[in-house]
Amino acid sequence: MDFTNDSLLKNARFLRLWIGQGTSFLGDAVSMVALVVLVVQVTGSASAVGGALIARLLPTLASPLAGVLADRLDRRLVLVASDLARAVLVLGLIFARDLTTIYVLVFLMGLARTFFNPTVRAAFPSVVGRGDLTRANALVGGTFSVSETAGPALGGLLVATVGVDAAFVLDSATFLVSAALLSLIPLPRPQREEDDAGFGEDLRSGFAYLTRSSVPLTIVLGAFLTVLTVNITIPAEVFLAKRTFDAGNAGYGLLVGLYGGGMVLGSALMVALGDRVRLLPLYFFGVFAMALVGSGLSPSFGLALGALAVVGVANGTEDVTTDTILQKRVPDAFLGRVFSVRFLGFSVGEILAYGMGGAIVDASGARFTYLLAGTATAAAGLVILLFLAITSDS
Repeated sequence: MDFTNDSLLKNARFLRLWIGQGTSFLGDAVSMVALVVLVVQVTGSASAVGGALIARLLPTLASPLAGVLADRLDRRLVLVASDLARAVLVLGLIFARDLTTIYVLVFLMGLARTFFNPTVRAAFPSVVGRGDLTRANALVGGTFSVSETAGPALGGLLVATVGVDAAFVLDSATFLVSAALLSLIPLPRPQREEDDAGFGEDLRSGFAYLTRSSVPLTIVLGAFLTVLTVNITIPAEVFLAKRTFDAGNAGYGLLVGLYGGGMVLGSALMVALGDRVRLLPLYFFGVFAMALVGSGLSPSFGLALGALAVVGVANGTEDVTTDTILQKRVPDAFLGRVFSVRFLGFSVGEILAYGMGGAIVDASGARFTYLLAGTATAAAGLVILLFLAITSDS
């Protein structure tokens, strides 16, 4: 079923998905603050906080297995079950009194998210229609960026006034809202290339499809490389603001806030453009624009903020274009597996970037870290472009 651009906000299925996702996005951002506070209360250790974040990301290493299930099972069942599992698990944090229990609960929540993320991306075309994919992805992406910007502030306020338990209860409630709304969305069963294929055969065929499909493979490779190069600046952000430019805590908050605001603006731009723009050229424009992350070398804090806001806009448009390109080019039978590999690359790149970024800041300072990130991002863009040219000709 296809919809016109004007009908997107009249599409009840999309509205349910959008509202459910937006609600759980905000709950996640709020509870992440509470999780950090809880770990500090229990252990008083910064390394323990890092361990909790790693425990949350580790399950994504199993993303390809989750992608196979997203292409085999009833996608609505997978989505609702994942939300209900997270609603229960996050409540478990209220009763956690030791670090091991916290790590186990966070790991299991990450595992549920590992099943949810590729499945919801794979279900998108059947929910919104291919004619509205760009705008739909932009609206959901913009909502995520808003929640990531406003959620931590709300979480901090909630924890300070009511306590960490209230934040976990709120997050659990948002998962229940999302599950209820998703349960009302009729989704067709995934199309199967071979109905009698086994799990292992499906796993192999997913990788085989990806290796012979130049554009999807380029997008997946690009997601890994850009996350790796851009995110090495995250450990440097506070040092850039407070030490390099002497802007204090307010400057650090402004730096992070403007980047998030840029991502919201990038998503809004994609809502306005819709399908009137060619996605692949825009994707490469976004990648090369993110090379401005090297703007930490700017002579003034104001110029650095402006450049980083542009990087946020580029990141917002790049997120939307990657999802939409994959949803439009990949057959339904392989969508879950392709998105699962993309999320795997994203998480591996993120883990490597945080470790590398911290080491580079300690060894060479914030300015050098930003210079390296900008140079590496530009180089990654060239590698991705060359890779597409080579694979397209082969």
